[in-house]
Amino acid sequence: MRRGSRLAVFGLLGGAALAVAGVLTFASGACASDQPGLPCPEAGLNRAVVVALVGVATAFVVAPFAFLAEFAARRRIEYRGSWGRATRRGLLAGLVIAALAGLRVGDALSVASALFVVIMAVLVEWSAVRRFDLP
Repeated sequence: MRRGSRLAVFGLLGGAALAVAGVLTFASGACASDQPGLPCPEAGLNRAVVVALVGVATAFVVAPFAFLAEFAARRRIEYRGSWGRATRRGLLAGLVIAALAGLRVGDALSVASALFVVIMAVLVEWSAVRRFDLP
């Protein structure tokens, strides 16, 4: 593995730690809903920010591990496009988590909608592999 890839993995893991710390800091200090006697006019915005931050944190966590998994699966050879695939998979994972969390916050999450979101992400990854990654 090249030195630049090692630094990128450690940098993304550091970014993931910062994103998780940001989620925890924001979520612990922001009001999530109206409580008796304590109205929260920004509750909807706070929920949306937490959902977005969780999606970003998920993308930062998944991308380096997707790269390392591909690196290990290809007999410790770093091929061209490995970081692109890892980035795509990290973004897809972040979008899936954000979509599921948004549906849960909006009380619209059901088994059918969760399966739909996951199957759509799998189909997007499958079509991207067939379109961009095959020789």
